[in-house]
Amino acid sequence: MSLAGHQQADRIRAIHAACRVLGIDDAARRAMQQQLTGKYSLREMGMTDLNTVLDHLNRGRKVAQAQQGGEWRFVFRLTAERQVVAKKIYRLAERVGPLLSPPVALASKAYIEGVTKQMRGTEQPLEFCSAEQLRKVVQALEMFVRRHEDEGAAAAQKAGAKEVNYG
Repeated sequence: MSLAGHQQADRIRAIHAACRVLGIDDAARRAMQQQLTGKYSLREMGMTDLNTVLDHLNRGRKVAQAQQGGEWRFVFRLTAERQVVAKKIYRLAERVGPLLSPPVALASKAYIEGVTKQMRGTEQPLEFCSAEQLRKVVQALEMFVRRHEDEGAAAAQKAGAKEVNYG
């Protein structure tokens, strides 16, 4: 088999593996392939079409990982000093998630980095921040949570006051 044939076979195996991880059955995979490339079978596709399908599946896998908190795994690979602070950031992300619209269980790492950038001017990804920078992220997130929880409590209190019937 030629090099191109090996590469094509590798891509096909990768597509099948990605579909298993995402829980996509053959019928759904073939429908997706048809929609993306106009071809029903992986064997009919060239490298460009195979790459298109694989890229689409990988984007779906990244979204699924983000929804499961997979993007936060870096916390456990940090040095001990930074890990303690990063775990606090993760716990704050769990508190930020329900404050979002629509509410989620866990705020994404990108959202937390955006809040940090806005409040503290830190543009560095969390995994590359020093312990001191991570402490500043914690401060920014604590302010954010406090501010938004207060707004939510005030709105709930205001809504509750309107429902009181004295009659």
